[in-house]
Amino acid sequence: MTKSTRKLKLSFTELEFYESAVISTIKENLIFEHEHVHQLRQICLEHFGARDFVYITNRKYNYNVNPVIYLDLVKIGTLKGIAVLSDKIERLQTANFERNFSPVPYELFENREEALIWANGMVNEE
Repeated sequence: MTKSTRKLKLSFTELEFYESAVISTIKENLIFEHEHVHQLRQICLEHFGARDFVYITNRKYNYNVNPVIYLDLVKIGTLKGIAVLSDKIERLQTANFERNFSPVPYELFENREEALIWANGMVNEE
């Protein structure tokens, strides 16, 4: 089992950092907006620096994503992919719709370890 190297609690999410990925567990009933992406972008740039990484969202709770935020993701040149992690089929179906807006590779997973393996593969691809 892969271990996280750092954990961070924010007002809207809990972050777990790994070698080449960050797992974000957004709080329940939140509307995920531009300001959240901006804050996450800053934290990831501070943590990963110039290293490539993958953003994994752990859909443990119900929340809404403003699909326009995916346009902000292009501004993170080191973001190599997005993974959605959930054991609930309806959350994965919602994420599958959101996939249409993603400018980077976007995959769905039911298992944390599989998501981390995919993330490592995306970062080490080159």
